[in-house]
Amino acid sequence: MLKLNIQTEAYWLDLGLGVKVKVRPCTSPIFYAARAFMNKRLTELGAEYRKRKEIGASVEDLPDVENPEIREALAEEYLARGLARAAIVDWEGILESTGDDKAPVTPEKIDELMTGFWSIATSFSQQYTGVRELIEAEKKDSSAAPSGTSETAQDIAGTAPKHAKTARSKSTPPKA
Repeated sequence: MLKLNIQTEAYWLDLGLGVKVKVRPCTSPIFYAARAFMNKRLTELGAEYRKRKEIGASVEDLPDVENPEIREALAEEYLARGLARAAIVDWEGILESTGDDKAPVTPEKIDELMTGFWSIATSFSQQYTGVRELIEAEKKDSSAAPSGTSETAQDIAGTAPKHAKTARSKSTPPKA
């Protein structure tokens, strides 16, 4: 079950390691723009890889896009970067590599954050896309009922007759 409590204003996410990002709400246009970013990057990388292989040039500096696991990892990375680029409007706890100045929020700095710190990228992706909320909602739906059972389905069994016999209490012999 979903509640249509959709954010309309920018809000903060705490990503850990002292990093907070202020993001636009995760709307369909932002998600589709991020997916377009991912597809464009994968297409460009694939074209470069194929072009080099066709002419016999080295592809050692490129990821092996023929490997499905690597393609999947790249897709996740590019989607996270696309979401972050479209969503992040401000941040705290991100400093320039030299000195103690706050790093500006630019596409390049966002890419640096998302590619340089996998735990930040994962936390961002999960929080921003609502994966944690879905997991929490799932936990609530499968939590124990007040009676102590984890089953929350409607009871469809009729009431047993007052003088019904109880089930046998003896163990039955094991089947051969």
